Amino acid sequence: MQSIDKKFEALRRPVQQKVLAILAALKKENVSIDVLLLGNRQMRTLNRLYRGKDSSTNVLSFEEPKQFVYPKEEIRRKGEIYLNPEMSSDWWTKRNKKKSAEFLGIDFLLVHGVLHLFGFDHIVGTDAVKMERKETAIMKLLEIKN
Repeated sequence: MQSIDKKFEALRRPVQQKVLAILAALKKENVSIDVLLLGNRQMRTLNRLYRGKDSSTNVLSFEEPKQFVYPKEEIRRKGEIYLNPEMSSDWWTKRNKKKSAEFLGIDFLLVHGVLHLFGFDHIVGTDAVKMERKETAIMKLLEIKN
C-alpha cells in the first residue's frame, strides 16, 4: 500500500484494512493488491495514457498480466488500484464542502476497483448488472454505506 501524494498518508492504514476485508468477503486468499493514492494531476495523466480521457478520475484498476511468468510464491499479485481520494465523498465531507454529494465514498471505490481486478466490468449492460449486484452484496456484508 503506497501513498504517492503525501497528503493522503492518513488514509494508508484504513485503505489497506478495507482491501483485506474486501478480499475476505470475496473469499480470495493468498492474493496481493497494490493500492496507490494519487491526486487529480497524477490521475489525469494515467487516465489520458491508459484510457484516452483527458480528465481526472476516481479509481483505475490494472490487472497483473496473465501471461507474466511468476516465481513460485505463496501470495499472488493480482494487480494495482490507483485511487484518487480527492474525487471521493469522504474527502469533501471532511472539509465541510457541499461537493461530497457529487462523489462516491472511498470504500465503494475500493470495492469497485477490486472487482475489476477479478474480471468484473460495467461496459456491457449485463456485465454492469452483475458488477453492481456484487458491489451491493460486498457493501452489505461489510456494512459499507455510500
